[in-house]
Amino acid sequence: MRAQGCKFGSSFLRRGCGRRAVSECVYCTRPFCDAHGERGEDYMHVCAGRRCRARFEDLREQTEWRARVAASNTRNECAIEGCQERMGPGCSRCRLQFCQDHLRPPEIRDRSLASTFDKIIQGRALLTVASLPAGRPEKLLPAVGGPDLICAHCAERPRRSS
Repeated sequence: MRAQGCKFGSSFLRRGCGRRAVSECVYCTRPFCDAHGERGEDYMHVCAGRRCRARFEDLREQTEWRARVAASNTRNECAIEGCQERMGPGCSRCRLQFCQDHLRPPEIRDRSLASTFDKIIQGRALLTVASLPAGRPEKLLPAVGGPDLICAHCAERPRRSS
């Protein structure tokens, strides 16, 4: 079996750096060399790509924040720093518990068929009929049973689909 080369910086007409790859990125699955990535603990190997680094930094910050504020839940207090109200329901994303003032329902975008066709008819969106999922209207419908309540910290974090 031939050793893989680093694919960092490769695109349609460009090759990667070509050095011997030491691992694959957990986000984009591209192989990378020592110069174009970081091999972390628990197999969190991340390439130097802008999107992959941003996702990794977001995960690192979220983990540090969660470890810092989780102690307040052991004291039966809201997980927001400085808030000493009694804890109530939990955030469906970070699973910490907060007082009623620090939780809210998430903002959900309308992806229903009626809304999509209204945008097409009114000319606000450039969608072709070929791009619509033929026979698959569930691809345009909002997710059922989404998060009930989220905290302000999770609401500010970027939401990624992949």
